[in-house]
Amino acid sequence: MKIAVKYCGGCNPAIDRANLVGKLALLVAEAHPEWKLVALNDGDYDALILINGCPVGCVQKQFLDEKRPVFLVAGESLQRQKVSERELAQALMEQILHRTILQAEAEECAANERNQTK
Repeated sequence: MKIAVKYCGGCNPAIDRANLVGKLALLVAEAHPEWKLVALNDGDYDALILINGCPVGCVQKQFLDEKRPVFLVAGESLQRQKVSERELAQALMEQILHRTILQAEAEECAANERNQTK
């Protein structure tokens, strides 16, 4: 799985965005070495992480129509739920894992339904 990372402009950061992504990269490499964090300009990705340094979350506006899973970090929050900066990388990894499991289960369920209708 390729996970794209998009940073905000960094005008008012309340968190160390680069440190957060560095910690996440270590967690990803340890738990799922086949997953890759890629730059958004790669274009070929399965999920997107928006890294906003402050609670405004301005970069989110560019991706309101995104069809792939989007994970929003906005200051000390993840998906608009308060998370301390110290816990953000782990919480983000857990969100990605949870969403991946749900997506796999949904795909399996859809495949089973297709097989039953044949």
